[in-house]
Amino acid sequence: MRGDGSIPMLEVRGLAKRFGGIVAVRDVDLTVPRGRVHAVIGPNGAGKTTVFNCIAAFLPPSSGVIRVDGVRVDGLPAHRVAAHGVARTYQNVRLFPNMTALETVLVGRHRRLRAAFWEAVVGTSRFRREEAEARDRARALLDFAGIGHRAGTLARHLPYGDQRRLEIARALATEPCLLLLDEPAAGMNPAEGQALAQLIDRIRHQFGITVLLIEHHMRVVMAVAERITVFEQGRVLTEGTPAEVQADERVIAAYLGRPRAPAGPRPAPRLQEASVA
Repeated sequence: MRGDGSIPMLEVRGLAKRFGGIVAVRDVDLTVPRGRVHAVIGPNGAGKTTVFNCIAAFLPPSSGVIRVDGVRVDGLPAHRVAAHGVARTYQNVRLFPNMTALETVLVGRHRRLRAAFWEAVVGTSRFRREEAEARDRARALLDFAGIGHRAGTLARHLPYGDQRRLEIARALATEPCLLLLDEPAAGMNPAEGQALAQLIDRIRHQFGITVLLIEHHMRVVMAVAERITVFEQGRVLTEGTPAEVQADERVIAAYLGRPRAPAGPRPAPRLQEASVA
């Protein structure tokens, strides 16, 4: 773990993103302390993935400041942001279909190798040693993700849930300090979602990695997140603990798309029971 423990792992201030005349994200503030699991939720089109894309430098922010481990990264190219310890997965699985699971994780691991290009061509002892260590680490990460037995399987032949796990293993291979998970439970059944929640919890506790999570599956969110930020129409609607967010009428209204209830006692539906497409 790097940096001063008093410095947040992620600090976003006044973030905005415009696409022509359309404002997708406006005035977003977000702080994630190191070593935490922080979830971002909200209806489709609320701007969650746009914020992720700005943090990871897949999109340049129109305005605002983004700091990772105390270092300002807005305006840097994606490879420089990755070098500062940011890794991510995607809403739609992005794997090399003709690579094996082991080769896929090695792609992430090779960013950490120090041997020069000519050493790889010549096959120096340093390169061979680093390559062997990378393979050992890749196999260990596949085991950690629960798919060690799939090391030799082509990515396109993996079940969907295992493809999701493989994406996470590849991201972990870069040794990130901040891991962005964009709807990792999408398409998973309840049992797979529960296993994913356990994996995210182990990532935090065993590696000390800070996790920022976008997720629609509320059972996963409630199981792993210590704090939740709720987006609505490109803005932060509210932030709090899972219990606070779950009881917030504004959040329930945003998810269910109904007017906010008038004052007066009535049992509120539990957020995790809402259908969140």
